Amino acid sequence: MSVIFRFLIPVLVIAVLVIAGCTQPAHETIPAPASPVLAMTVPFAPIPVPAASGVQFAYELEFSPSDGKMPGVERVEVLDPATGTALFTADGNVLRALYHPAAVPPPTPEEMMTGTGKVPSPRVSIWFATTPDAVPDRLVHRVTLNQSDTGLPLTTVSGGEVAVQKDLAPVVIGAPMSGPGWMAMETTSPFTHHFTAQITMNGTTRVPQRYAQDWILLDEKTGAPAKGDASLARNYFGFGKEIHAAAGGTVIAALDGLPDIETIYSAPPATLATAAGNFVIVDIGNRKYTCYAHMVNGSVRVKPGDTVTEGQVIGLMGNSGNSDIPHLHFQVVTDTPSFLGAEGYPHVYRSFDSIGSVNQTGAELRQVSAEYTMVQLWSEMGDFAEFLKAPVPRHTMLPDNNEIVRFP
Repeated sequence: MSVIFRFLIPVLVIAVLVIAGCTQPAHETIPAPASPVLAMTVPFAPIPVPAASGVQFAYELEFSPSDGKMPGVERVEVLDPATGTALFTADGNVLRALYHPAAVPPPTPEEMMTGTGKVPSPRVSIWFATTPDAVPDRLVHRVTLNQSDTGLPLTTVSGGEVAVQKDLAPVVIGAPMSGPGWMAMETTSPFTHHFTAQITMNGTTRVPQRYAQDWILLDEKTGAPAKGDASLARNYFGFGKEIHAAAGGTVIAALDGLPDIETIYSAPPATLATAAGNFVIVDIGNRKYTCYAHMVNGSVRVKPGDTVTEGQVIGLMGNSGNSDIPHLHFQVVTDTPSFLGAEGYPHVYRSFDSIGSVNQTGAELRQVSAEYTMVQLWSEMGDFAEFLKAPVPRHTMLPDNNEIVRFP
């Protein structure tokens, strides 16, 4: 599905970058170019996260060519070195969607500190799932390089070995809303704007929204998100619904007073100051922070320094900031209480029932026509909602992308 929410607008370039490598003799009499050395690292090692679709792994592989010239990347494979099994492969259109070339020109020192979607080093985003009995201890990466313009054939290099962080665990939280019909969007998939947004700030490139969800309320029987004119934000069932603290802690930051956006898909250009709209950030301990965005103007009920308990109402769901339709943008971050300047950390919900899902393929097929608008998509969302005959209980899991749930 095309991106429905744009919490921020990063610089995304999906063309594969092909640059000539260095040369050296490859035969005793006929000089020929040789493959450059390509170092690979994983800046934030993956933590296993349970979901109904399997144990999730989400991280980034960063490249550092020895001569500073990045060759073309043809394929990226993730292997379990203990078994040699390929757990994830990205090539063709998949790789083009997940590859982040180094920015040209590179980000300035000021941009590196204040915040930019430009990345100083090339990266590829990796998200895959395994069965619970196949969770690896370590991962290694095999990368196929295309250096055709140097006269070399395809070259394969391996590296970026990293330990899976089995000693760490996702934060277990309660529900940020209550009741049935909540659809989780932009999660458990490599092809989401949350996961692919690489933000360079304070001198470091991070993925603050790596495990974020956009929560939209659908009618539990029809799957419709709104009553009446679907272009008006106030007609959405989620508009004005109570947002609860998903975990207890101390309010670190809060903002209120930004206007509600009256019509969907009409948000003004995002800035670092306004992207989250009216928001709350709570310190839940152990350098972890819960972040709630896009609340109704005038609805924020807490201020910095307040202590909140799990389940306490902290505001109302709205359509402020860089929001396309009324929803709650929720994420957990570590080390820094910031929507964009922190590293996204995994979380799981203590308890919820799965009651259905939205058929993404059906929605994509409906959008084939250039005349088909996003207002039409949301007015017809009920056509794509598929409900289960009986709820399926889930415990300490991350909801899957487009899953419809009932919270306690």
